[in-house]
Amino acid sequence: MKKYIIIIVFIAFSFIGCNNLGKSNTVSNKEVLVKETVEANSKGYALMKQKCFICHFEKPDPAKRNQMIAPPMLRVQEHYQPSYPNKENFIKAVMAYVNNPSQDKTLMPGAVKKFNLMPKVVYDQTELRSIAETLYHIDLGSMPNMHMEMGEGLSLNNGQKWKLKSESIEQVKSIIEKLNSFNSKNIADNNQLGKDVFDDAKLILLDEDYIGDLFDQIHFFFGGIEDNMHTLIATKSIKEANIHVEILKTEFANFNKYFE
Repeated sequence: MKKYIIIIVFIAFSFIGCNNLGKSNTVSNKEVLVKETVEANSKGYALMKQKCFICHFEKPDPAKRNQMIAPPMLRVQEHYQPSYPNKENFIKAVMAYVNNPSQDKTLMPGAVKKFNLMPKVVYDQTELRSIAETLYHIDLGSMPNMHMEMGEGLSLNNGQKWKLKSESIEQVKSIIEKLNSFNSKNIADNNQLGKDVFDDAKLILLDEDYIGDLFDQIHFFFGGIEDNMHTLIATKSIKEANIHVEILKTEFANFNKYFE
């Protein structure tokens, strides 16, 4: 009888030991994964500093606004994350644009108009992927309120509305009609609405006839709703989609207060 008790106790302790070993390996594997992620991001950030910060600031600096020759990396991140919340899709989209920049692909038409299209640069694809992956993960902080600090904002032209081309006014009317007549609980329909609104807005932002103060005002208006358009394009939540559709309706209802 004692012999059996000893065997049972031995088996029990062996089982506990195996469980603890399994837990130990699990924790160890997690620690290794975290370490590898940190190291990968560190490598990617080093590449970002070397390859990207030549033209792009890490984030906007109101004191160096006149020195900006490309959109800050923080703004690039803020444009791509709402449209590509999935990591792999984000990486592919960033890499596709860098490998072949075009107005059709851009999510930042205002930046293209201000700084011109990014020149095509040949990158090592492994390095480019590392940069894109780091841009997906890294915390670059938050945007400084440059408009407030620089004393800028959406305003009239010496008390008068800004004059736009008739084609642009028709495009805005089309956007407003699409938003006001939209009534769907289908995610794909909401995503398409976001894309349609963004594509119409992009045509106005990229119009070469709009320059100087007029372009700045157009850019200021659409810049305020970029995140809403991008999020609507990619959202998988009807609740979130409804929120952004309503925001867009409200903002476009104010368009005619400043432009005609």
